[in-house]
Amino acid sequence: MVFDKLAWRAMAAVVLIATTGMVSAQKLVVVADEWCPYNCQPQAKRSGYVIELLKAAFGTRDVKVDYRIVPWKRALMDTRAGKTGAVIAANDIEVAEYQLVIGKEPVGVARGCVFVPAASQFKYRSVQDLDRLTRVGVVGGTLYQHDFGDWLRKPENFSKIHEVFADDASSRRMAMMMNGRLDAIFEDYTEMAFALETKGLQSEIVSAGCQTPTPLYVAFSAKDPRAQDFAATLDLEIQKMRKSGTLKKLLSPYGLEDWKSP
Repeated sequence: MVFDKLAWRAMAAVVLIATTGMVSAQKLVVVADEWCPYNCQPQAKRSGYVIELLKAAFGTRDVKVDYRIVPWKRALMDTRAGKTGAVIAANDIEVAEYQLVIGKEPVGVARGCVFVPAASQFKYRSVQDLDRLTRVGVVGGTLYQHDFGDWLRKPENFSKIHEVFADDASSRRMAMMMNGRLDAIFEDYTEMAFALETKGLQSEIVSAGCQTPTPLYVAFSAKDPRAQDFAATLDLEIQKMRKSGTLKKLLSPYGLEDWKSP
């Protein structure tokens, strides 16, 4: 019968695929707002060192990394809900808040700093110093740590906070500062230094002091049954890349060094 012939052909095709490894690559959808040099525009010549790291790491397992830019809070919420596979560069608080899965190896460190107009006399040394600020630009949905987090959570400071919900939150806040609408920006030093240099504003907006560095992770959705395996794979591949010198070569074009370097 025709049906029998078709059935046998289908079964034979399944056996062929299983025995020869002719299967399509798995896909891992990773999301974040643009945060260069960690993750830049997907179509850019350099899409960000974390994106390059992920593609190199998961390429060894035939897993295709599909990188998409979305606002940060949506990235966290979608990953928690299992709509996306992982979020890029989450801190410990965000990992816990959104119940995400991470490995042991961070993909960088964030050093939160206060950026101010070059003419400002403000200096950040303690959380009490922050009380002198009146218009502070932050990324909407980001869970800030240490002094910044403590200060932002105080009700008396709510009126001073300007949240920016956008894919290009740093560019938006820099423009607001140049227009006199902000007297301070809370941002990671690496990201802000990169953005300021790109726009030629490094002499107009400067750091007034920084917090202790905190680790950043690629955090996987707990709804994805592959999450633990993905986290373990990333740990292993980062260790291999560090040992072989591949990680150093990957970071070099971004002007960065291994975050674990002494």
